[in-house]
Amino acid sequence: MNKKLLITAVLLGTISFANAQSVGDITKAASSASTAASAASTAAKSFNVATISNQVMGLLGPKLKLTDAQKPAVTALVNETLNKKKNLLPTMTTDKAGYTSKITVNRESFIAKMKKTVSPEQFTALTSLLPKSAAAVASPLVQMLY
Repeated sequence: MNKKLLITAVLLGTISFANAQSVGDITKAASSASTAASAASTAAKSFNVATISNQVMGLLGPKLKLTDAQKPAVTALVNETLNKKKNLLPTMTTDKAGYTSKITVNRESFIAKMKKTVSPEQFTALTSLLPKSAAAVASPLVQMLY
């Protein structure tokens, strides 16, 4: 009789312990997802379009020798690209593949539109300035395009 009672108590204790562990794992996963979403939201909020736009234009203006007529069009294109990126930032941690795909389309769109906006010589100068990857030396262009 005592053996049965002891075996039952050990069995119930083991079941309770296993259930407590799985609830803890679920809580950790939910907490981790919440933290990731919060980090992505913070990244989007701290992504200052105006500041980065000014930095990009400060780089592109002299390097491409933009004319006064070209500057508003290029500025509008830079702002459009930055705003699209800002909208994509919350998905960076939650859907990495989707983010990568959409930011690639955004980058290619910027390059295609710039080709139509500037002269062939200016476009050649632009392509030499464009970063090849997000790991390139930190610059305003990396911030905008990756």
